[in-house]
Amino acid sequence: MEKLKFPVLLIFSLFMLAGCSILTDIKNKIISGGKNVSVTEKSGKNSNEEDLNFYNKYIEVMNKIQERGGNVYKFYISEVPAPGSVKRNSFILNMSMKTASQMLGSTVKEYKRSLLDEGELSKLKASAEMQNTLETDLKNLLPVMEEYYNVSEIVSEYYFDRVYKNDLSKVIPYDEDMKNSYNKFKTELDKFSSDIKKFKPARIIYDPTAASDPDEASSQIMLNAYGNMLESAESFYEGFEKIEYGSDLSETKKKFEDFVKTYGESKNSVMSAEFSEKVKFMKYHFEDYFSPSAENFINDGKIFFLTAKEFKNEKEFKLKYNELLEYYNKMISSYNTSVETINRVRTW
Repeated sequence: MEKLKFPVLLIFSLFMLAGCSILTDIKNKIISGGKNVSVTEKSGKNSNEEDLNFYNKYIEVMNKIQERGGNVYKFYISEVPAPGSVKRNSFILNMSMKTASQMLGSTVKEYKRSLLDEGELSKLKASAEMQNTLETDLKNLLPVMEEYYNVSEIVSEYYFDRVYKNDLSKVIPYDEDMKNSYNKFKTELDKFSSDIKKFKPARIIYDPTAASDPDEASSQIMLNAYGNMLESAESFYEGFEKIEYGSDLSETKKKFEDFVKTYGESKNSVMSAEFSEKVKFMKYHFEDYFSPSAENFINDGKIFFLTAKEFKNEKEFKLKYNELLEYYNKMISSYNTSVETINRVRTW
């Protein structure tokens, strides 16, 4: 199963450095604020500034690795027919796979230099447990990524250069190589992702009624709304990433419906809030940028769960699964940009 992104890239950068709690998204970075606010802490770990920066960067690294590695296999199964269907006269255009493979290779090189050759990652500091765990995971992941890249390059060139038209003997072995190298990559990536979760900072919930400045109160309403949606989205994703072809989708569908409800409630809270001219952009950004991405995810999710029983085979399931996952990831990216924009201008 190719879960391309660690949605669960948990990011909600609202916090205080002396007690530094933040809500994060499994699919992205954290933005530090440093505001003194009235908050209610939820689950998670308190972190110092170095830990926050370290966590920030490793979330970014994981997201990029997930996307690059996932894209290679996604385009392989969508552009290259099943082994039994490949014929000498088959027309196979695997341009996206080839490009994705090259980007994976660039990512391997980037992070090997950054971690192992005195680059940016090698200079980051954090608490001993976090640093030792995540650096070790990444060191173990990099050679597996490189092996996966090497296999994907050979396979992508085999189809892109039309070698299969003269030699079909490698179709089945190459398919097995792709599956094996991808599964090894996923095993190491899943461990990396699981370990990052252990260091997830705590979410904080703001009390807008305690804010002395009306613009700060407006921003806190926005941040709470985004936090509620992210929390619900992550709950959905935790189940979604585990489903396979033929799985019982009832619980995952319920989590999806919970998100739809949370989105509606959060949208109502935003649209009914008051905004001065100075911060009205927050409302417009929500309307014009975040909401479309969330509603695209919701619309595709409704289609996915409505038609899931009609999927004819695993390949069709994976294509629809990845389509919904892409909408999810776009929504999370919109969320990150929205939260970052709010925190960047909170100077009151």
